[in-house]
Amino acid sequence: MRKMGRKETTIIDNIDRFTQIAKLIKDINDPEQFKEGLANVKWANSTKQTTATSYTVYLHTIGKTWYPPKYIRQEKIYFIPTEAEIDALVNSSRVLAPLLQTLKETGMRIGEAYHVEWKDIDIEHRTISVNHPEKGSLPRILPISQKCVDMIKTIPKEAPRPFARNVKHQKGLMVTFQQARERTAKRLANPRFKQITFHTFRHWKATTDYYKNRDERMIRHVLGHRTATMTDRYIHIVETLYHDDSGEWTCKVAHNEKEATELIEQGFTYVNNMGDTTALYRKRK
Repeated sequence: MRKMGRKETTIIDNIDRFTQIAKLIKDINDPEQFKEGLANVKWANSTKQTTATSYTVYLHTIGKTWYPPKYIRQEKIYFIPTEAEIDALVNSSRVLAPLLQTLKETGMRIGEAYHVEWKDIDIEHRTISVNHPEKGSLPRILPISQKCVDMIKTIPKEAPRPFARNVKHQKGLMVTFQQARERTAKRLANPRFKQITFHTFRHWKATTDYYKNRDERMIRHVLGHRTATMTDRYIHIVETLYHDDSGEWTCKVAHNEKEATELIEQGFTYVNNMGDTTALYRKRK
């Protein structure tokens, strides 16, 4: 798989899956046994289909073929936590805090954040460049807040990748995150935390930004989607979650650059100019 250009995380995931199936059967080199083991594991259909595809590659290397099973991907509605729950997780781990705050503000995938290098972070302009996009996404430059910048500054600079300094691969980050999540769920007596994954931060970013701005093009840029197909899922979630929303806005006028900056930092978005020196901003109530 490495020779075929697969990423290390993909290889590690497949090793883990093959290992789990191998515990259920006698001979992993027997396609029929593997098929039976795959049918008995409690995985999502999408995971089973991916595993079957990888097993086809494996069989090819040992000179065998099979008639692979076909699993139909079952789409699910994303779980969207509250911002308070997201912030509670950010504050639950001093080690993970800079990473989680970055995921919250940028909507990056964990693999994209894992491969961010120090040279990709522009402290002065408060941006992070995604130069290792995943899932066929586009590279992009994403803004971050001063709060996020300050948190990133606390990371020692010994390693070239700030969010991967203490682990050999992404699995290490996942273990640390799961431990923090379990502690937070228990401390706050809130089982909803157990549904939150790294990718949930991406779902939260997309839905909340679209709810505030109703700007599909902006969301597509933030997420790096090449087409609107994936972005449409978040639009559907927002329309469902906030179907009874009055849509009322708080509007304010900025008369100079300083006032405009303050409004943006408060979550207001630009609407239009109202003359040569004034501009209208708005934020949902």
